[in-house]
Amino acid sequence: MKRLLPFLFVILTTAGALSAQQPSEGSVPIVIEAQKLTYDDRQKVAVYIGSVIAQHGQTILKGDRLTIYFDKTGRQIKKIVVEGNVYIKDPRGEGWCQKLIYYPAQEKVVLIGDAKLKQGKNIVVGDQIIAYKDGRVEVIGQKKRVKTIIYPGEVGGEGKRP
Repeated sequence: MKRLLPFLFVILTTAGALSAQQPSEGSVPIVIEAQKLTYDDRQKVAVYIGSVIAQHGQTILKGDRLTIYFDKTGRQIKKIVVEGNVYIKDPRGEGWCQKLIYYPAQEKVVLIGDAKLKQGKNIVVGDQIIAYKDGRVEVIGQKKRVKTIIYPGEVGGEGKRP
């Protein structure tokens, strides 16, 4: 489980990259592609629909729909929701779920529906995975039991400890 925690942090920083870039990341663009983009200025909501791909550096986030909820000013992100066939890939691992919700203010990401994280051969599976930037993780099994597969000595990724 400890080996998967750095990967969960990657999910937080990737989703966080959509809300604000760190000074060192300023030269790396965030690219979002989709079949359609709709922005509602009154509601302060941007909706990307259809084969959505968001990329920041080597991290890729895919889903059927990506919705960004802004505050009243339209400058700060309150919440990001990715729905339908969600997939995230980073050099350190991969993740899948049906819905991903990121809360920037809480530095929390929630993977919902057949949530699975894989790093090397190590896997954690649950109906819901909640991860905080500070390293706390909660895996919940509602329809089925939580499952973790850990290979002793497996360092994940490309033979390097993340």
